[in-house]
Formats: sequence, structure tokens, C-alpha cells
Amino acid sequence: MAASPVSLCLRDVLEHHLDGADPHVLTAHDRLDRPVGWVHSSEIFEIGPLLSGGELLLTTGLGLAGLDAGTRRHYVRDLAERGVAGLAFEIGRTFDAIPDEMVREGSACRLPIIELRRVQPFIEVCRRANTAIVSAEVDDLRLRTRLDAALHAELTSSGGVAGMLGHLADAIGSPIVLIGSQGALLAAHGVDDDRAAWRIVDGAPASVTITVRGREIGRLVAGGSHRSGSRAEALLDLAAGPLAAALTRAGTRGSAVGARLVEEIVDGRPIRRADLLARLVSSGVGVRDSSLVVPVAAEAPDPRMAESALARTGGALGGLVQATVDATVYGLIVVPSAPDPVGQTARALEKAGSAATRSTFVVGEATGFDDSAPGAGLSSALTVSLRRCGERIALADTLRRDAPARRVFTGRELLADAAAHTIGAEVRAELTALLAPLVTHDRHHGGPLVTTLDTHLRHGCSATRSAQILHIGRQSMYQRLDRIRAVLGFDPTEPDVAASMLLAIGVHRADR
Repeated sequence: MAASPVSLCLRDVLEHHLDGADPHVLTAHDRLDRPVGWVHSSEIFEIGPLLSGGELLLTTGLGLAGLDAGTRRHYVRDLAERGVAGLAFEIGRTFDAIPDEMVREGSACRLPIIELRRVQPFIEVCRRANTAIVSAEVDDLRLRTRLDAALHAELTSSGGVAGMLGHLADAIGSPIVLIGSQGALLAAHGVDDDRAAWRIVDGAPASVTITVRGREIGRLVAGGSHRSGSRAEALLDLAAGPLAAALTRAGTRGSAVGARLVEEIVDGRPIRRADLLARLVSSGVGVRDSSLVVPVAAEAPDPRMAESALARTGGALGGLVQATVDATVYGLIVVPSAPDPVGQTARALEKAGSAATRSTFVVGEATGFDDSAPGAGLSSALTVSLRRCGERIALADTLRRDAPARRVFTGRELLADAAAHTIGAEVRAELTALLAPLVTHDRHHGGPLVTTLDTHLRHGCSATRSAQILHIGRQSMYQRLDRIRAVLGFDPTEPDVAASMLLAIGVHRADR
């Protein structure tokens, strides 16, 4: 699907339709990318009420002759307040130069005023420019129609979200990135890797929010130039509806009773312990007093990818109920009593979700059934756990920037990053200063020292394991560690400072 031309902006009209008039921009040079909806000529002084905004007004100033400076300033101010794209003023007939007070007022109001120094018939300019404007609008309407049809076709095909982003990227002519409601990178089209996708998110001129029932479930971001921003936003907005349907459609949920139970728990509805256990059993999940329930939250380009991985994990352990709520997949995995149910669940998810490369899973702490009170205490605890897992998807995704191959994270390993967001200003400044030499070194030399130290500390200071994760040789790992010690002036892997260094890295990641 070829991209249509961008609607005409003020710069386009000056370069292609007013070039014969020798135009010179006198004010608001930074506003030449404003879209022009129509080109109109008039010598009427009180033209403002007849304009609707977006016009380029052509005049020789005949209607301003004989008026005082204050009235001419009011004329410019009124045009600016009406949203006129610009005022093109032909000199030589009525005025030898545009009056100074009009130029000063245009500068103050940020209204582009263009001095036309040669005669060019206004009727010719209006005819050519308005024909081009109408032609661009028709092309844009055709493009929107084709894009809408392609997006809805993907809803019933195997292309899904990835296919939708491809059509959208072709229509806009720029890369597209899809972010989840918790900040996770769900999908992208037209980028080489995740880092390139995040650069687009950080500096993109166009983005729209995807909402369902008034709640945000994701965000679409387009790359490209500032000039194409308004057009890109219009096409992103067109795609938001079909994408919302794709992100929230039913997938591999399993039991409808179990899905409803999870939805109610996420919503915070109190459920008595006996009723909760009965509904789990009705969902086909075997529960004993010794059983443990592990909460999981996930985001993926298509929720069915995460649902499928959770279903396989639940089948390999003790059972599962799950539901997709506003494009985030929430699950409760019931496991038999085990020394480390969280680690067991995380390992099973890694194995089950090996194909879900864009998915991000967060596994929370296990809760037991045997010591639960008869009331709604268990459901309340699960509400807190599931919501916390969902909130920490964003933290997990920041770790994925440095380790894109990771998919599964535990809530306990994200605690330091969560704490980094709540640290007071004084301690935050100390932690920032602690890591500052490494950050400065990486900024100036493009080095990976902060990432290397983070990986090394998170993996028990095992050089072998760290080298494997960073995809470097062990000797290179030792060289980096020596460089880190030299830059900092101390050994950050010593037990007495390792915890502080991890917290400092968490603060750095939060600030970044």
C-alpha cells in the first residue's frame, strides 16, 4: 500500500505555488509546516469572521489603506486568533512595504507573514493551490479507506497485530511501535531491533492511545519527521479501533468460569474463600489445602500468545485460570507444595513461552490456601498480587532493553527497580553519584560497562554465566570487570557494596 502525499503545508504553497511572487517570510519562521486547508484572497478589512481557520490569506493591503496602526495590529491579531495559517502580503501596489506594526504584531501572535515582492495573479495561485489541496484530500480519503479495509481483514486472518502494523507502516511511510498499557514493547514494524524501537518511542512526533471502555490498553507510536506528525496521528487514530479489537479478542482462555473469576479478582471484587475454591474446582483446577497459587501477568503483541504459554504452563504444573483484561493477560497458576513455587513457575513459563519472543511475563509471590481466613482475605491478597505483577511489566521491559531474549521475570527480582522509583531525593542523589563515573564513561566511549556490571551482579558475580548472557568471551568479561574497577576506583562486586550498586543501577534505569 503506497503512502499518499502529505497534505499541503504553508512551506509547500510558498515553494510550489507562490514562488513566482518572490516570497520572503518575515515572522514565525518556525511555523511554516502548518497545514493549509485553503488559499483565499481578499481585500476586505473585516475578513476574520468569514474565515474558519487553516487558510492562507492573500492580500495587497487595499482594505488597510488609510487605517491607523492600532487598527492594522487588530487585523493581524484577529487573523491569528481565527487560526489562519498565514498572511501573504503583496507590496508595490498599496504599500511599498508591510507596515512595521503589522510585522511586530505577527511576530507576537506567531502568525507567519510573508512579503510578496513580485506580482503574481492571485486567481492563478488560488486555482493551482486549491486544486492541489483537494487532490491531496481525495488521495488521503482513498488511503484511509484502503487502510481501514486492510486492518479489518487482518482481524479475521492469521496476520493479527503484526499484519496490522505492517499495513499501518506502509500507509504512513514510517516505522510503527506498539506499547502495552504497562509500558512493555509489544510489537514493532520497520525497525531492526528493540533499541531502535525505543528510540522511536522516545522521540516520535506522532502517537495515539488505544482505549477500551475508557481505559488505556496500549499506545501506537509512529516515527518519521515532524511535518508528517498530524497526518500520521490521523492514520494512527484510524488504526486504534481495530487494534483494540485485536488486542482484546478472546483467545486460549480455557474455562469461562475461571476467566470470570480472574476478571473479578483483578477488578477487586471481594470473594469468600469457600466460593473462590468452589469456582476454581468448577474451572477444572484441583485444589488442596497444601496447594499454592502463583499470580502471573503478561503482555504480548497478541494476547493469545501469552494465553497459550500460560495454558501450557498450567497444564505442566497443577492447573490454571486466566483472563485478558484490557490487553493484559492475568493468570492464577495452582501448583503443589514446592520449595520454590515462584522459580518453578518461572522456569516452566520460560520453556512454554519459548516461541513468544515479544511477550513479557511477571511472576508474583505464591499464596497458600491452608492458612487463609474464611472471608475475602484470600481474594484481596490475590487482587494485590495480580495488579502488582501487571504494574511491574513496565519494569521488566526496561530490563529487556539490555537483554531482549528474556521473557520471564519474577516480582522479587524487580523489587530493587520498584524501590528505585520511591527513593527520596537525597539518597537518590547519593546512588546516582555512586554510579556516575561508569555512566559518564559509557556516554563518552559508547561502552557497555553499566550493563556489564548489572548483568554480573544479577547473576551472582559469575563471570562464566555473565559472559554467556552478554554473548562475549570469558576473557573479555574479565577485562570489562577490570575496567569497571579502574573507572570506579573500587570493586563494586564486593559483598558490602554489591547491594548498593544494584540499587544505584535501578535508580539509573528508572531515570533513563
